[in-house]
Amino acid sequence: MEGTIDDLIQAFRASERPVVMTGLSLGWPDDSHPEGVRSEWASRASLDALLTEPSDFWQYFYPAGLEVNRREPNAAHHALAKLQRAGYIAHHITQAVDRLHQKAGSIDVVEVYGNLLTAHCGRCAERYGVTELGPLIDASSDGVPRCTNDGCGYPLRPTGTLWGEPLPPIAVQKAWDVAGEGDLFVALDCDLRTAPISLLPSVPLTKKTPLFVVAETASQYDRYATVVRSAAVTLLPDLVDRLLPDE
Repeated sequence: MEGTIDDLIQAFRASERPVVMTGLSLGWPDDSHPEGVRSEWASRASLDALLTEPSDFWQYFYPAGLEVNRREPNAAHHALAKLQRAGYIAHHITQAVDRLHQKAGSIDVVEVYGNLLTAHCGRCAERYGVTELGPLIDASSDGVPRCTNDGCGYPLRPTGTLWGEPLPPIAVQKAWDVAGEGDLFVALDCDLRTAPISLLPSVPLTKKTPLFVVAETASQYDRYATVVRSAAVTLLPDLVDRLLPDE
C-alpha cells in the first residue's frame, strides 16, 4: 500500500527494535558507482578475472577503490547515524561497499557484500587499506599486489565480495538473524533483485513485522509493504528533523 513519511514516523515511534537495510548507492547515481556499470564490473572485477587475469583485475579494481575511498557521506548517511544514536535504529544492514555509513558515525553495520576499501592476504590474513596497494602494485613485476610480511609474498585479494562469488556467510547469517529480531523493517533504496539479499524482507513478513520500502522504483515487495515513493537521500533528513527536532 502507498504510504507517507508520516506513516514511517509513526512506525519508528511505535517500534522498539527497528531494523534498516540500505542499498548500494544511497544517493549516489548508479552510474557513478563501480558496481553501477554491471557489464564491465562483472567481467573485470569478478572472481574469475582475479584468478585468470590478475593484472587486468587490479588495473581496473584499484582505481575504482581509490575513487570510492575519496567519497564523503551525504545527508542520508548522516541522518541514519543520528537515528541510530537516538535509539531509532537497533540494527543496520547494508548492501553498500563504500563504508560511508561508518564514516558518518554508524556503528555495528552489517556489510553483506563486504567493502571495496581493504584487501587481505589469503595465506596469513594480513590486511591492507586500498591506499596502501599502489606502491605494492608498482613494485610488482606483474602488477599484482603481494603481502609484505616476511616470508609470505602471497597475492592479495579484495576483502569485499567479487562478482560471481558467494556472499560472506557470517555477514549473511547476521543479517538474517537481526532481520528476525526487529519489530520494524525498513528497506531504503535497496536493490531487491539479487538473491539471497533480495529475500531478506521475507523474514519480517513471515513474522508479521511491519515492512516499509522507501524507493523511487518498484520492487517485488511493494504489494506486501507500505511503500513510500521517495529517494532515501531526500526523505531521511526530513525524517530526522521530524523525529529529532532538537538535533
